[in-house]
Amino acid sequence: MENIGFDIAEIVEKELIRIEFQPILSLKLKKAVGVEALCRGINPADRTVISPITLFSEAKKHNKVLELDRLCRKTAMKEFANIRDHANLVLFLNFDASVLDNVIDEDKSWTKIYADEAGLKYQNIAVEILESKIENNAKLEAITEKFSALGMFVVLDDFGALHSNLNRLVISKPDIIKIDRSLIHNVSQSYYQQSIIKSIIDLGKKIGSLTLAEGVESKEDVMKCHELGADLFQGFFFSKPKSISDLQDFCCRSMMDGLSYEIKDYMAVNLEQKRFQHANFESILNRMLDEVVNTGSEDFRHVSEDFIRTHKDIECVYFLDEDGVQVGDTVCGFNIPDNEHSLFHPSKTGTDHSLKEYFYFINSLNLLSYYTDPYISLATGMLCRTMAKRFESGDRTFILCIDFIDSRACNLL
Repeated sequence: MENIGFDIAEIVEKELIRIEFQPILSLKLKKAVGVEALCRGINPADRTVISPITLFSEAKKHNKVLELDRLCRKTAMKEFANIRDHANLVLFLNFDASVLDNVIDEDKSWTKIYADEAGLKYQNIAVEILESKIENNAKLEAITEKFSALGMFVVLDDFGALHSNLNRLVISKPDIIKIDRSLIHNVSQSYYQQSIIKSIIDLGKKIGSLTLAEGVESKEDVMKCHELGADLFQGFFFSKPKSISDLQDFCCRSMMDGLSYEIKDYMAVNLEQKRFQHANFESILNRMLDEVVNTGSEDFRHVSEDFIRTHKDIECVYFLDEDGVQVGDTVCGFNIPDNEHSLFHPSKTGTDHSLKEYFYFINSLNLLSYYTDPYISLATGMLCRTMAKRFESGDRTFILCIDFIDSRACNLL
């Protein structure tokens, strides 16, 4: 049962704080590159442990958040300095958002003072900021610039949760983006989560930020986040928070060696599945081309209807001329209500596809064929991938486009 009835003022005065550290790891380097400091209170009455949530909740009631937050930072840095080889690690420090939001320009940098007292280099400290709790953009910018100017890392915490805004990335210019655990949990089973995380990771690479997958608890989620491109990992799968003595004995090398072999096997299987799918789709497209290449454009629809009935992977078939204009109506593999007012409906003859990705690349780069990434089909609203190939029929050039249902992605929706 959670501790109640403790004196928060006594805890602050007597510095009754216990620090535990959770490793932050790099799979590519196969080692811990940092630790996050997690604070617990010690009940002066019976020496039982008080959770951080309860501790700070009580501090808020008694207007002691600022004093408690500073005590936690000070204690964390003193403890971190006692870790063997701490000079090769980065200490991740959490700040209570209300403390940051009330900082004024004239305030001393207590983080700098405590780092100096502990003998720590500023480049060994990462400041975690929960941007959603700092409503004032100017304040967020001032805070992040302050720590960056000292040479400390700025970490945007819980990104992707609640109302995280992309403009906050521009303002804070983080060195590290922590992807919220709500997105990480069961990511291996959710195509939507995978797509969002991949977008965050790709964005991080473009703006020069590392990405950290926070709260990983299963091997499958670790492997999926690695596949998506995450740089760093933190979570119970690797380690629960540890005392200094337990942390000194923590060795992740053997675990990560074994995991790296499994990841290589996983990636190999995944790559083979993609190759098989691509080869299967290409084979279907080529067989259809064999049937249409010697027919006139007036027979394209009849050939498509006969062909699509025997291939369940096909969502739609349509043909474009050399200008990207559709020749004949789209033929679909299943019945779709013909509603022109719907957002999703099959395109008809005369539709201009010249700005579509597949036509643009075939036409501009003089390619013979093109295969898209998964996207939402405007014909049905389903996830599909388009394979397009240029061919000659009579004295005209056409492009055969087949929208294949991306079953691997659909199975995860």
